[in-house]
Amino acid sequence: MKTLIIGGGKGCRSLIGLLNDPIMKEVNLDIIGVMDINQDAPGMVYAREIGLQTFTNMKDALSLKDIEMIIEMTGQDEILQELYKTIRPGIKIIDHNFTHIFWEIVNARIEQNWQMQELAKLEEDIAKEKNFLQQIFDSNEDLMVVLDKRKRVQMANKKFCVFIGISEVEIIGKEYQEILRGKEIDFNDEEFTISFEQIFTNGYAQTILRKTPSPDETHWEINRVAIKNNLGEVESVLITWHKITERIMLRREIESAEMRFKSFINSAKDWISIKDLNGRYVIANPVTADAFGLKPEDFIGKKPHEILPKKLAQTVTIHDNQVIASKKYQTFDEIIPVHGEDHHFQTVRFPLTDYKGEIIGVCTIARDVSNEVRLKEQLIQSEKLAALGKLAAGVAHEINNPLTGILAYAEDLINEFPENSEQRNDIQVIIRETLRCRDIVRNLLDFSRQDIPKFQVSEVNQIVENAMNLVKKLPQFKDIIIITSMKESLPRIFTDPQQLIQVILNFMLNAADAMKFKGTISLSTDFDKSNNKCIISVEDTGPGIPENLIDKIFEPFFSTKGTSGLGLAVSWGIIERHGGNIEVDTAESGGAIFRIIIPVYKKNKN
Repeated sequence: MKTLIIGGGKGCRSLIGLLNDPIMKEVNLDIIGVMDINQDAPGMVYAREIGLQTFTNMKDALSLKDIEMIIEMTGQDEILQELYKTIRPGIKIIDHNFTHIFWEIVNARIEQNWQMQELAKLEEDIAKEKNFLQQIFDSNEDLMVVLDKRKRVQMANKKFCVFIGISEVEIIGKEYQEILRGKEIDFNDEEFTISFEQIFTNGYAQTILRKTPSPDETHWEINRVAIKNNLGEVESVLITWHKITERIMLRREIESAEMRFKSFINSAKDWISIKDLNGRYVIANPVTADAFGLKPEDFIGKKPHEILPKKLAQTVTIHDNQVIASKKYQTFDEIIPVHGEDHHFQTVRFPLTDYKGEIIGVCTIARDVSNEVRLKEQLIQSEKLAALGKLAAGVAHEINNPLTGILAYAEDLINEFPENSEQRNDIQVIIRETLRCRDIVRNLLDFSRQDIPKFQVSEVNQIVENAMNLVKKLPQFKDIIIITSMKESLPRIFTDPQQLIQVILNFMLNAADAMKFKGTISLSTDFDKSNNKCIISVEDTGPGIPENLIDKIFEPFFSTKGTSGLGLAVSWGIIERHGGNIEVDTAESGGAIFRIIIPVYKKNKN
């Protein structure tokens, strides 16, 4: 009969003990719980020890299912009355008055049989309990031993005995230090001894990690648990050795894999980042962080709008959401500001999945393709120049002949009119404008002329010195200071010296004009070892080139000075035929700086 006991005093403790005794089987009571407001009452403590449910609240106790009987042992009538009011129909109650009579009858019957049966069964129960515990011990894969306060073996499982090399019978009573001496698990240090003795004082469980030295390195997790008697006193200690070598090695492998992963993303030149499904950064490599003047840890846990420029954050969020929705990788062409300058990026985004295949985040790998975009634009520009050159050549030849006739007739006609006459002045205008048209035609022909450079192996510094000596004689440079900085031992280049001098002269003349023929021009040479190219720089102290015009200055006929606008276009064509390129930038002085970049000479070049 499923029974709940209300009142967890000494009587409850005794009743539970008696009812659990085989002598009382005929009573047929199955105690399923005990209730008392004092959780430390003897009956409550004993009930917990034997695995019964305990309650300190009447309502919780009565909520148990299958209650068939309640034994009320509080001795309080008000509690009994409350029970009659609240219990479900069909539940029987044995109140404290009847319990007293019941208790006396039961005690009398038990007293008659107890002494006769107790001794007979005591040894049997002990044997069963010992056998039961031994089976538990032996079934455990860990090494297990029970020691008394003097560190003598009380019990040991088979795994331990096999490991130590002593039989289960011989090991009982052996001293702990004696059986472990020289063994792999012998950690007989002072700390170990002191902590062992502390268990008998405070009763706290202990966990200690130990390892054996290389080369046969092993790792152990040692747990020590106090075993107490009914009075709560520590009588012995259960020690278990759990081998965790594989776990440690696995952890090391995981840590090594993490280090390799971090090393990979930290050394990568591409931007690499990972975000979770909430859009928060989990990883950002140094290249990504440095582009925004931040550290990788500044990104962790942040969303794009918390750390990136507003427009870029919106783009990143939209593209991430597209990848998550499609569940496939996607590529994007993005323009991202880096240190105040827009860069072109080719970005790959793909979903990250867990072991179940469910998406847990998005990985982004972005590559700066600004140079590739720039080269593509330069190629398009070169194609335009080539086409325009052919057109210009045809137009120039067609215009040149009539211009020659106009000039000849005007020069003959002017001699027929006296000085300072209106007619003579008009003819002079015709001659001047015709000559200006002829200059434009000559520039067109120079621009369109596809002369094959007369390549030869040349010294960079010598070419620059020759160009500098030419301009020194020009009146435009009398108030201009020319500073040179030539790098020694430069590799030679394969070039047409005269054409390269023409380009340098063009840059110096433009610089002089920009400075209104007063200021400083700096000529320098250098070697870019990583790209195997020589660099010639022409820098001035003029007003510089507006940023919005830098991309236009090499276009034919573009000029801010009222000239034909073909000088820089011709220079571009020359350097392009030399396999080089021209870069334009703003110098620290605020002026313009033109860099001519030419590949170095290769011996096998024809």
